[in-house]
Parts: sequence; structure tokens; C-alpha cells
Amino acid sequence: MKGCAIWRDAVAECALGIESNPAFVAHLAGCAGCAETLRESQVAAERMQAALQRRAMVEPPSYGPDRLMARINGRNRARTVPWWRWAVVGFPAAVLIATLLWTLLPTPRRPAPQTSVAALTSWRSPTEALLQPPVQAAWTAMPRLGEVFFEVKPSGEMHAQ
Repeated sequence: MKGCAIWRDAVAECALGIESNPAFVAHLAGCAGCAETLRESQVAAERMQAALQRRAMVEPPSYGPDRLMARINGRNRARTVPWWRWAVVGFPAAVLIATLLWTLLPTPRRPAPQTSVAALTSWRSPTEALLQPPVQAAWTAMPRLGEVFFEVKPSGEMHAQ
């Protein structure tokens, strides 16, 4: 800004069209910097005024106010479905879909129980193996020549090899 600092507010007011102070008018006659600043501010104010007028001349869409007033008056209510209608239709549909999936999807099959006599006679209890002593193999197997299964100590204890 080229003008005097004390007259800055007066220049802005004059550029906006507010009536000027007589002391400021007298100052403008003698100060070229304030006069130039006032002319630049007036040009800028005129440009802003023209832009605002152009903006105000643009009409809003024709359907806007009518639609707004219709909604205010309640004539054109939005067509929304209440939640309970969704529940009335949705719950049976969900049950139907779940039933179809339950019946149509393959389920893992268990093996058929063995019913043959050979299978029944070959069955052994799982605990039978746990109840066997650790030296069971030595008791049921025949020793080979020169092989020792048990060592008898002079104290009378037996130890498996």
C-alpha cells in the first residue's frame, strides 16, 4: 500500500462507497500515494461487485425449490421400507437358505461299522498293549543258541537284557 498508514481505514471505507471524512478528502488533494491507493481499491471493489452480481444472476435448478417445498409439506415422502417388513421377509428367507445349505452340502461320512466275524475276532482292547510288561517279548520268544535273555545275579534278582 502506497498511501499513508494513518489514512488506511479511510481509503478502504471510501473504496467501499462509505461517505468520506472532509479531512480525508483534503488529504487526498495533496497526497498522490493515498489517491493512487484509493483508485486501486475502487477497481478491486468494482471487480468483486461484478463477480458477486454474476454469481447472483445464476438461477438454481428449477427442480430444487419445488422438491424442497414438497418434502417440507410432506407430499413427496421418500419411499422407505420399515425395518419390520425386512424382518418379515428376511427371516423366512434366511431359514430357507440355511435349510437348503444343510441338506444340499455334503456332510462328512463316518466309516461303516465292521460287521464281519473276522473283524470282530481280531479286535483287541487298546489297554491290552498298555498292560503288557516290558519283558513280554523275552517271555514269548524262543532264545537262539548262545543268546541270553535273563541274567541272574547271585542276589536272586533277574534283569532283562
